[in-house]
Formats: sequence, C-alpha cells, structure tokens
Amino acid sequence: MLAEIFLRDFVFDCFIGIHDFERGVRQRMQLNIVLQVARMMPPRDDIALVLDYDYLRLQTLALVKDRVFETQEYLLGKVVDIAFGHPAVSGVLVETCKPDVYPDSAGVGCRLRLSRDEYQALRRQGAWLAD
Repeated sequence: MLAEIFLRDFVFDCFIGIHDFERGVRQRMQLNIVLQVARMMPPRDDIALVLDYDYLRLQTLALVKDRVFETQEYLLGKVVDIAFGHPAVSGVLVETCKPDVYPDSAGVGCRLRLSRDEYQALRRQGAWLAD
C-alpha cells in the first residue's frame, strides 16, 4: 500500500535568486510536497495517531524567515531535510516554483522524488547538502 499526504500550493515569500533584480527582495515561492507514509488510516480519530503536516509548514516558514538562498535546488534540499526529519516519512516528492520571475511563464522550478533509503545513502556518501 502506498499512502501519501500532501501540502499543495504552499505559498510564502523568501529571499532567493542570483540575479541583481532578485537580491535583497523577497520573492513569492510556491512549494508542493508529497510525503509517503507507511500508515495513514488510524484505528480511531486522533491526531496523535497520524502524521500532523503542520510541521512541514511551520519548519519551512522558520527556514526561510531570514535566510537568503541563491538557488531553488538548495532550498528544495533543505525542505527534503525537514520532510525526512519525521520518522514516519518513507519517501518525498518536493517541487519548488518561482511564479513571478518570467513574465511569459507561469513559473520556473525544480522537482525531486527521493526515498528515505536514497536520502540516507546520499548523506552517507557526502553527496547531500553541505550544512
């Protein structure tokens, strides 16, 4: 069984970008996050028995509050770290999008799908984020 929990079209402002017109200016970002979990259906209606996805929103907002990112790819990796911080998560799909960069496009972004095993292997190999 594959159970997924998602946070769709999560929009916030952050400092991100490499172009002169992006530096020092908060830009609108959009995130889509899908978490794979082993068990979704609790035996009773109790929030303590399910993955409370508020942690995704709150920790992501804390991450971007004052930090400056150059690339979406790095921000995406930090969001993946947050997602795998919950032990019930076995896989993630994270998508970032900057919807306001190009006037002729609905957005530009990146997407990564990763299992916990792949994530842990990349970290062991030193092939994940530096900090």
